[in-house]
Amino acid sequence: MPFSKLVKFFTGRIRLISVKGDSMHPTIKNGEIKWVDYSKKTLNSLKVGDIVLLKNPFGKNLIVKRIEKYDPNKGFWMKGDNKKPLESTDSDVFGFVDLEHLKGKILF
Repeated sequence: MPFSKLVKFFTGRIRLISVKGDSMHPTIKNGEIKWVDYSKKTLNSLKVGDIVLLKNPFGKNLIVKRIEKYDPNKGFWMKGDNKKPLESTDSDVFGFVDLEHLKGKILF
C-alpha cells in the first residue's frame, strides 16, 4: 500500500464498508466488503466510471453507484451496474446529484 494510502488509513479517511443489495451486480455482489476513500482530494478528482458511496437523495441511507455522466451545471448522473430494471434505484429515479451527496470512492 503506498504511503499516501497508509496515511489515509490511519487518519480514518479510508474505511471498510459492507455492501448490501444487488444494484451493482455483477461488479459488486451483495455482502462484499469494500474499502472506501473518504478524502476530499479523492472526492474532488472523481471521474466518469468511478464507483462511489453516496447519500440516497430519497432517504437517510448510503448507496453505491457508478458515475455515468458529469455535468458541471447539474452534478453527477449515477447508475447501478445491474441491468434488471427493478434492482437499482439510481439517477433514472432521482436525477443528478451534487458533490455534497458523494461520501467516498470505492477502492478495488
